[in-house]
Amino acid sequence: MQKILTRFLNLNVWVQIVFCLCMVGALTNTVLVARDIFNDGILLRLHIGFLILYAGQVVFILLEERQVWALAVLQGIMALLTNADFTCMPLVRFVGNIIYTLWPEPSLEYMKVYRYLMTSSAFTLQLLSAFILFSLLPKSTVTKPVAD
Repeated sequence: MQKILTRFLNLNVWVQIVFCLCMVGALTNTVLVARDIFNDGILLRLHIGFLILYAGQVVFILLEERQVWALAVLQGIMALLTNADFTCMPLVRFVGNIIYTLWPEPSLEYMKVYRYLMTSSAFTLQLLSAFILFSLLPKSTVTKPVAD
């Protein structure tokens, strides 16, 4: 446990934020998978897929594997195609709650614009998290064997 905490604390602050958002996503999808198992949910496969993506990102971030950005991009594409689960959804939902507080009775046109803006901002933040993982995690050091 001490090694995991040390690895986490040695990460860049932005990578730590992405890591925490991935942990929230993994825990959320764990609850959704359990709910789907007990209630014969039709979205079980989707939730398992996102759980695997989140768990993979958590593990590879702690291993400081730079190629984890590919999982973040894959998750973004899957979420965009299914309108499901982006890494930064907790932030987007927070902003959405503030907007709903300011305009409690939106029109249908407003709802369409809101959905478009929230989806595009969530996808943009997803790609930003992939860029953060790519640029702030260290490059892999491949050692070449020394010729005798």
